[in-house]
Amino acid sequence: MGNHENKLYSYKMARATGFAPNPHFGVLTLATCKADLRQVIRSDDWIAGWTSKSLAKCHDNPGEERLVYLARVTRKLTYADYWAQHPEKRPNLSDKKADARHGDNIYEPSPAQPGAFIMHANSHRISEEKQAKDLRGQYVLICEEFYYFSPASPLEVPAPIRPCIPKGQIRYGKITEDASPLIDFVRENAAKCVKTSHIKSK
Repeated sequence: MGNHENKLYSYKMARATGFAPNPHFGVLTLATCKADLRQVIRSDDWIAGWTSKSLAKCHDNPGEERLVYLARVTRKLTYADYWAQHPEKRPNLSDKKADARHGDNIYEPSPAQPGAFIMHANSHRISEEKQAKDLRGQYVLICEEFYYFSPASPLEVPAPIRPCIPKGQIRYGKITEDASPLIDFVRENAAKCVKTSHIKSK
């Protein structure tokens, strides 16, 4: 059965701009992309983003992928709750700071149409079709413990502790029932992170 506390969902990242996932303001969030995964993943599960051919051509073959980030899901919020509870994550494209420019809290509940959302201007330039796919995910992932290495300096993971990683893009990610060795290794290498938080979920 494995240890549910260390259950991991791995996927390959097509892009990594600091928008999705968003590692800014002390908490990592995933509010767009991976809609199906955001529906099924549970609190205390882990999620990992790995390099892909489009992201890092020098190590894109199966078995060569490197870790861009690892995060533990603390809780899942509806889009309405995310808008209300995390105003610091709303984008401000005129701000000189990358944290503000890449905000992922872009879906504001419509006061005129219950259940609908107003999409705010954002650095990802999301289309109406993409908006529909995002909202299908229903939830925003909030991760208080996370390790973000970035696409520029992803972490190389030794073969014996590599989890299950998909060969390409898949809807739900590839599951590793007990990723304890990987999690321990990443925690030991936290100093290499661009952004990190060691707050551990219960």
